[in-house]
Amino acid sequence: MIKKTLTGIGIAGLLVLGSSAAAMADGYASDVETTAGDVTLTPGQATVITAQNVDGTVTFSTSGAGVSENTLTSIAFAAVVTSDDAIKQADENRTAQATFTAPTAGGTYRIDITDGDGDTDSITVTVASASSGGAGGTGGTLPATGSDAVPAAAIWLGAGAVGLGGIAITAAVARRRAAANAE
Repeated sequence: MIKKTLTGIGIAGLLVLGSSAAAMADGYASDVETTAGDVTLTPGQATVITAQNVDGTVTFSTSGAGVSENTLTSIAFAAVVTSDDAIKQADENRTAQATFTAPTAGGTYRIDITDGDGDTDSITVTVASASSGGAGGTGGTLPATGSDAVPAAAIWLGAGAVGLGGIAITAAVARRRAAANAE
């Protein structure tokens, strides 16, 4: 019975891990070509991303710090790390375009393009850090606002630890009282 179980698990593992080899073959190349009007942006600046040799519905996707809804259309927001998609239809010249508006958070942003046939491509856009203009014009980066100082997961982890500690203390006190009453 154990041999049959191990054999079944081995075959299942081989199927799961071995089936992706065809999808990752080096011989497959996408014919999608992607360009950007400008690949180095300042916060709030927009650039047009153009995908050529695409078919059907084309999805432009990006994620990163400051990316929020409408980053790939025309509006920039300062937000936590999220993602945004813009869905466009390829024209008769097999071209689709989307506008990427640079978020206020500086950094490198990758825009992935997937057409209706599943062909993909990507382009990287760099956003310069926002500078503090000030009267002296010294420049520099903006200070952290505290919204990203402590991740929400760490707060929940701390609250859970305090709750478990409270439960443990209550159980210990109840156990001592029960032991004292039993004597």
